[in-house]
Amino acid sequence: MKRKILKIVLIVVIVFVAYNTVWFSWAHVKYGKLTDGMEEAEFGDPITPRYIYTDDDRYDYLVKYPDYLSFNGNMSVGLPAMNENPFTDALIIWPKIIGKYELGVLLYDGDGTEYAVYIDADGNALSEEDKDVVSRHREAIKDLLIKADEKWSIFD
Repeated sequence: MKRKILKIVLIVVIVFVAYNTVWFSWAHVKYGKLTDGMEEAEFGDPITPRYIYTDDDRYDYLVKYPDYLSFNGNMSVGLPAMNENPFTDALIIWPKIIGKYELGVLLYDGDGTEYAVYIDADGNALSEEDKDVVSRHREAIKDLLIKADEKWSIFD
């Protein structure tokens, strides 16, 4: 009986170690290449680091590794802040396991209203109800998509 329990515990430990190894390796290979030229952010941690970069045009870039044992991290590009207002339109990019990307934008109207919208690689809203807000922010979305592609070559 003890031998059977020991065997089960050993299998569980081996599976846990293997899953951790796969997750850690995948995360660091997938996200490591996205952080070239970026600095590690102070608000990251050793297991799920974050990297930041601000280019000469003052666009802000962020790479967030997946949380522990998760496969969902993200990258983002934000427009330059205006008048010390940190709330600017931003593109969020979620890398998928097999190499594709899911895209979304955070959009702010002049009155401070915030929208979170999923878009396609051409900057079109995926939902009919979001088409109007995406249309109003068309130029900002286009700029963000261009900046993301320049930094990470995600639309090749």
